[in-house]
Amino acid sequence: MALLDQLKTDQLAARKASDRLKADVLTTLIGEATQITTEEFKRGVTEVTDEKVVATVAKFAKNTKLTLDNLATERARLVETGGDTSKVDERTKAAETELAILSSYGPKQMTEAELRAAIDDFRAKNPDANVGAIMAHLKTSFGGQYDGKTASALARG
Repeated sequence: MALLDQLKTDQLAARKASDRLKADVLTTLIGEATQITTEEFKRGVTEVTDEKVVATVAKFAKNTKLTLDNLATERARLVETGGDTSKVDERTKAAETELAILSSYGPKQMTEAELRAAIDDFRAKNPDANVGAIMAHLKTSFGGQYDGKTASALARG
């Protein structure tokens, strides 16, 4: 079953189970994943591939992680000033649930140790490799399975 079909099936099941958060996340994800840009249309792209759906899931997951980081900062600020953190805690819980939903549809993410091992292996085979070459290798070999920011930091180190 194609990933988009799985999303649609799960969205329907979430609606029937009255799981509003999951249904809303999947509805938004399906809407974004099925958008075909003008450039894609000009190139003849008319169908949504699993790769595009995975890329959309990764984009959503990245944005949700940024939201969680911002919420953590806001919570710390509120604690410092003696403010009410209940709304931030509520939103954090929702964002964590959203991230769990998204993670179930994306490829398994490499751990930092696995990423370091892949970079070290590439460096051993290509001792003169620069950061750009390492990142290009990671993209072709492990596209969508690692955090780019972490990979870049490890490649520079």
